Amino acid sequence: MREQVSAAVSWHWTTAVRLLRMTPPWVLAVPLLGAIVIVALNTLPWVAPYLTKDSAEIISPIILAVGVVVAGWLAATRPAPYYKWLAVFALCLFLRELHFRTTNTGFYIAIVVLLWWASHARDRLEPFFSNRTIVTLLMAVLWTYAVSKTFDRHLWDGLMTGSLSRDLFEENLEILGHLLFVVLVMVSGAIGIASPTASRET
Repeated sequence: MREQVSAAVSWHWTTAVRLLRMTPPWVLAVPLLGAIVIVALNTLPWVAPYLTKDSAEIISPIILAVGVVVAGWLAATRPAPYYKWLAVFALCLFLRELHFRTTNTGFYIAIVVLLWWASHARDRLEPFFSNRTIVTLLMAVLWTYAVSKTFDRHLWDGLMTGSLSRDLFEENLEILGHLLFVVLVMVSGAIGIASPTASRET
């Protein structure tokens, strides 16, 4: 039992290290750049009203609906398991934005399961998980979502002055994450690589 646990930990650690090594350092700056743009837009009287939490709750599901439709179409028309995984990921994000009673907690459980399975079955997700563009976009999505949640945890409340608020950054950084996810879906569909299974079938 101990050996199995050790082997599993080693496997997932190797996956994490590999993905991090493929991720360019500038990905860390994506949420910061997003926050700077949010501050700039918030100073514009004709834009600021659309940066509210109420507006975000309308915009976010619309953006993710595009991701769900495109990812679902890719999953239905292409044999690679990666596209099925991406479609489930898109559906989880979309359901979370509907704000049903259990979707928030369910999302965090789902994301852990999705990432665990992606690592566990990483060979089945090749060559997509060896593609630097896809890995970069995926890591940018995950990192942007992670940073947005730090505002939800009140870690930056001391910096909120004037018209700046926790919701302003949390909601709009989430929208940035959603947009990056849709780009990930689009790029995954457009990129010229095929899974080993598909290659053998042709």
